Amino acid sequence: MRAVARFAMALSMSAVLAGQCAPAGAAQAYEGFWASTKKDCRDQDSANRMSIEGGNRLYWYETRCRAREITADGKLSWKMKLACEGEGEKYRSNPRVSIAADGKLVMDNSPVGQGKRQTYVRCEIAKPR
Repeated sequence: MRAVARFAMALSMSAVLAGQCAPAGAAQAYEGFWASTKKDCRDQDSANRMSIEGGNRLYWYETRCRAREITADGKLSWKMKLACEGEGEKYRSNPRVSIAADGKLVMDNSPVGQGKRQTYVRCEIAKPR
């Protein structure tokens, strides 16, 4: 009986350790807070900021999108099919998102902005203490 109890204890500890080592939902390289410039990163009301959360939700100042489909298009690039809402309108967009060699996020065929290509720097957001 004692051997069975030890085995059960070892098995449960293995399960706990395995759960701690494996990420619950590993973030994609494109997830996080982004802005056109570092200055825009510091301005919480800037229309030039965006965030990508949960791998499939994209938020801008007055626009939000949800990815219906994301497919890899290279090592650090993805094609997305987005359903978007902004300024009272609903529309679809099919951007290509990539991480450039300098760490910037490049969005071709962007659903927002004056140009169809938007380039963003990663914002370092202070974590609450």
